[in-house]
Amino acid sequence: MSISRAILRGSELLTPSVLGDFGRPHAWSVTGIETDSRDARRPFWIDGVQSKMSWLSLPHPRFAPAVLAVDRALAWYIREVPLANQPPVSLAQAEYLGEVLAGTRPRANEHFEILVNFARTMYRIGQLDPGTPQVNLGDTLTALSLVPQSGEARWTFDARIDADAFAKLQFRETSVGIGKTRRENRDGWWSHAQKNRAFIEDVVGKTKGRGLAVILGAGHAFDLPLVELARSFEKLVLVDIDAEALNATVAGVLKDPGLRARTELRFLDLTGINGQLVQRVDEAVASAANAAEALDRLEALCWTYRLAEPPRLLPPSEHADLLVSSCVLSQVAWPQRVYAKRVYERRFSAVPDPLKLRWARHFTDLELRLQQDHLTSLAGVAEQVVLTCDVVSNGTVLDNAGIERKSGQTIFALGVPSLLERVPKTFQIEGHASWEWSRYKATRTGKGSRMDVEGARLTVTQTPHGLEVP
Repeated sequence: MSISRAILRGSELLTPSVLGDFGRPHAWSVTGIETDSRDARRPFWIDGVQSKMSWLSLPHPRFAPAVLAVDRALAWYIREVPLANQPPVSLAQAEYLGEVLAGTRPRANEHFEILVNFARTMYRIGQLDPGTPQVNLGDTLTALSLVPQSGEARWTFDARIDADAFAKLQFRETSVGIGKTRRENRDGWWSHAQKNRAFIEDVVGKTKGRGLAVILGAGHAFDLPLVELARSFEKLVLVDIDAEALNATVAGVLKDPGLRARTELRFLDLTGINGQLVQRVDEAVASAANAAEALDRLEALCWTYRLAEPPRLLPPSEHADLLVSSCVLSQVAWPQRVYAKRVYERRFSAVPDPLKLRWARHFTDLELRLQQDHLTSLAGVAEQVVLTCDVVSNGTVLDNAGIERKSGQTIFALGVPSLLERVPKTFQIEGHASWEWSRYKATRTGKGSRMDVEGARLTVTQTPHGLEVP
């Protein structure tokens, strides 16, 4: 296939806008990475050639595969894109993106959209022609997370739960709502739960060590094989932000005293930043002289988000045999947008229609990067990682015959139509599965929702051959 044909075919397969519906949640309502300031701006080489993104300096070799993938893909695209007519990302845009990722050009509003378009285009080209450099959105977001932004405020990962943020982001109400929706749609939720449990149990069978299993987002655990996990490992750690929900689940599911004795509950904020974010949202709106200034401040808050250090969910001394993130990835990032909108509108009024796309763009930027930080937190702490997630929400309606059909309305929970597009080269994908989850059925008076769910079995990729980090 010709280069120009590959680029054009890749762009044809791109999905529509990933911004989703304005101002609402998507329709479904640790690492042991150490950094050393002495590593800053140390160059790295690929097969003896210094990388053009050398300033990234790879604070830990675990980032190397993702950064290497972006470096190679950008070089290939910049070399080949002049041969294509009307490419989805122009030569000038690709060169700008390379300078942004190299830290030599300040990031502007349009750069994030260019980054997403570049990653999606290259992923599709890679599907059409495996001989081209393989890269995805997860790789590019991982590389972006290493680049300081002009005027950024310090964000520190702190998994302790902030009580004020917990209340304002309405996690308890969300948890109650999940239980209610499940009770009202038992068949669809039972079918999803069976497939989710089976995927996890299959990975358990492939896990050699039997010392420690850690489950993130245990919550109601309706789709988790808790009893089987407790029997299979010497220690089971269950993590959730909602202590009330998790305590009730364990009391109802793990009734065997022996299994309960080997189970530990930990109550953590998996984003590590919700307390800081809520405080900054409140301050941004309260200190603004008018609605326009408040909007600017909220956008700057989204714009300048970047963790000062890679996220850590497990103590440095702890290494799990199995780590499970079950339907967490899509959930870590939507409450912040909803809260910011509520605070803004409480003081001023609804965001004017002409500004809704602008608002959505900036919060999508924040949400995708929060999701990628969660993926980063899974790296390097376990022999095997299970990642399951609802990826696409398909709206449904009843037709004239009373048959439930997809309406054509879709929301991309991860900004892309496939979970595999968010898994960076930090991980090796060892297994993959997909299934449908009928979350709630359409009625004569209301829409329904069917989720496309995916599961991936991951291991950590070794530092690529030919990569040197002196």
